[in-house]
Amino acid sequence: MNDRSVSKSIPRRLAALGLVSLAACSGGGGDGGGAPPPPSATGRYALGSVVIDADGNRTTYVQTVASLDDGPFDNESAVELPGNGVVMALGRDVFVGLAEAPTWVRYTANDAGTLVETGRLSLLNFGTSYVDYGNAIVDDTTAVSVLSGPDVAVVWNPSTMQIVGEVPLGHPAREGYSLEVWTTVAHDGLVYIPGRWADWEGGRIYAGVSLTILDPKNLRVVAVAEDDRCASGGRVVFDEQGYGYVMGDGRTYSSHMFANARGETAAPNCLLRIPPGGTDFEDGYFHTIQSLTGGLESISELETAGQSSGLGFAKMFYPDQLPEGVEPVDFGFWSVPAHKMWRIDLADPPRAEVVADIPFSTIGFTGSALDGSLFVGESADGAVTEVYEIDAEVNRAAPRFVMDGYFYGLFELSD
Repeated sequence: MNDRSVSKSIPRRLAALGLVSLAACSGGGGDGGGAPPPPSATGRYALGSVVIDADGNRTTYVQTVASLDDGPFDNESAVELPGNGVVMALGRDVFVGLAEAPTWVRYTANDAGTLVETGRLSLLNFGTSYVDYGNAIVDDTTAVSVLSGPDVAVVWNPSTMQIVGEVPLGHPAREGYSLEVWTTVAHDGLVYIPGRWADWEGGRIYAGVSLTILDPKNLRVVAVAEDDRCASGGRVVFDEQGYGYVMGDGRTYSSHMFANARGETAAPNCLLRIPPGGTDFEDGYFHTIQSLTGGLESISELETAGQSSGLGFAKMFYPDQLPEGVEPVDFGFWSVPAHKMWRIDLADPPRAEVVADIPFSTIGFTGSALDGSLFVGESADGAVTEVYEIDAEVNRAAPRFVMDGYFYGLFELSD
């Protein structure tokens, strides 16, 4: 489950998980709100959880916790939010983008560790009905929200909760496909926006990688990098030298799944990269994921425990772990623990190895980077999740805490 946009076309239980819904608000801006004291030890982290009921309805919970050692965590003291949306954090502020209204809501952790609403910003004037999945905070005064309908990047100020401007992106129309925006990242003042196209009714993923590079301060598109050697790239992960790596993930293995159902073979997932200061993919850099893993294919998007680390993580699919009668031809196999996290050393050439002490798992939310570790949630049914901390340097996982619902984000709060 990796993308809310899927739920626009196929049942919500097949969508990726997101955060949050509150009341709609109109207008193009919001108030700056007050400035409560910084979070004390009673609210050092913000923790997100999503609970899905038997009918597929979602409820999101957000709370502060003093220590990760205080688990298990329930949702009794959390802010309860109906629906599905997105979440970001900066300093002591937690920003929640709603799925049932085109609105950002800012919560601030006060000295008691309570999340208090301190501002709102509406995107209603842009003709959208929800906050989409491509979002990034650049600095204290600059954030970007990418919309897929209309195809525009909205630049806004998280300190004042005011819109700064907009940048038309002009993604090309792909006949029969719908545009998806996904894990947008900020790096060295620029914003990197993956563009992905899917036809969920027809069972097709567009065979190409697209990455728009945006300068939010100057409200302009710097360049669009495209490549047809693999399909549907996502998050960019940077190394210390400034190389930006993109994994064509087949839209979370969907291009392979659809090909399997048709009795065909999809192009293998691959690693591409953009050189430091560059705006296009290198012709001479191309590595299939299967060549790095001994034949296993990636099934999740590329993640990282920290930008500029040059270390990426992705789940690999183990077909031999599927029970008899289950085939990777529809989304049902996502719920089978037949996947395991690997670390990819993003270099030339790249190297990959399985994360030590990580269990086989189902497909769920992406993880959260914190202090050089990647936190990932593993759950059989979403009722209770065991959260593992993966130390990126030693490539080893250890259980960190248990929580109710699906793990949906961990952020450290600070001044």
